[in-house]
Amino acid sequence: MSAPGALASRLEERLVGRSGTVGVVGLGYVGLPLAVGFARAGFRVIGVDADPARSALLTAGTSPVEDVSTADLQPLVRSGRLAVHPTGAALGEADAIVICVPTPLGKSKEPDISFIVAAADAVAAILRPGQLVVLESTTYPGTTDEVLLPRFSRDGLRVGSEFFLAFSPERIDPGNRTWGLARIPKVVGGVTPACRRLAEALYGQII
Repeated sequence: MSAPGALASRLEERLVGRSGTVGVVGLGYVGLPLAVGFARAGFRVIGVDADPARSALLTAGTSPVEDVSTADLQPLVRSGRLAVHPTGAALGEADAIVICVPTPLGKSKEPDISFIVAAADAVAAILRPGQLVVLESTTYPGTTDEVLLPRFSRDGLRVGSEFFLAFSPERIDPGNRTWGLARIPKVVGGVTPACRRLAEALYGQII
């Protein structure tokens, strides 16, 4: 058993040193710019998207997203810096995982969080001590604590000391050439202070 704080310290070193691996679940208009940003900063990136057509395009190095050019994406894919997978099985290798799946509105205008639930279940299946998970998907207050945390804690892992959980609302303005990913300030909230600090360390490398 690692000493309290040891896992957080090691993870922070990997994030600040950009020697870690980042997983991004959902490679749409939010997730793909993040994945490319982390890859260009020096991280190895594992991208996960369940849409077969999108995965095929990305694997070929072709971008379906306005804010990411194929010219920027292709060398990252060809070099292996950014690898695309159809399932979350490869996320076990990630030091930090960012969930960016869609939350379409239902008939009564409430967010449909079924994609978040599916992503959380996939992450829970591979979660190990020393990982950071950040939810970015647009959703209602309480989702991180009420939906993700119970799934990640069910095997006895302790949040804030063995794994780390945070929320950071997406702040992307598609097509805006002036205020892109790197220039828009990020809002971060952690379940514990250690979780918040690690999320800050993660995003601080690209924003």
